[in-house]
Amino acid sequence: MTNPIEAAESASNALTAQGRILESIDQYYADNCVFIEPDGASRTSKDAERAHLEGFFASLKSFESATLHGQAVGDNFSASEWTFKMTAGDGSPIIWHETLVRTWQDGKIVSEKYYTQA
Repeated sequence: MTNPIEAAESASNALTAQGRILESIDQYYADNCVFIEPDGASRTSKDAERAHLEGFFASLKSFESATLHGQAVGDNFSASEWTFKMTAGDGSPIIWHETLVRTWQDGKIVSEKYYTQA
């Protein structure tokens, strides 16, 4: 039997890998989800994160890929390692190597913290 968090994590990650990040947020994140950036900045709702990402994506020339390198799932916990490749509005490349650590409650993500990698 598949762990329900593992199934939801895999489905959320599949949407992200397809570039459908906003859909993943809509489906898998709690309304009061807290998003924490590597510098400690945070957003305290799904709506705030969605607005933040809509603005960011609008500033891009293109979003090339989101590559999932691996994921791990535990009790009300998941983590996934990613490489995101994009092109900024000015044409410069953006490459992010991130690990996303998530806490789950009642089948929804209630917190997500981003860790950047060199």
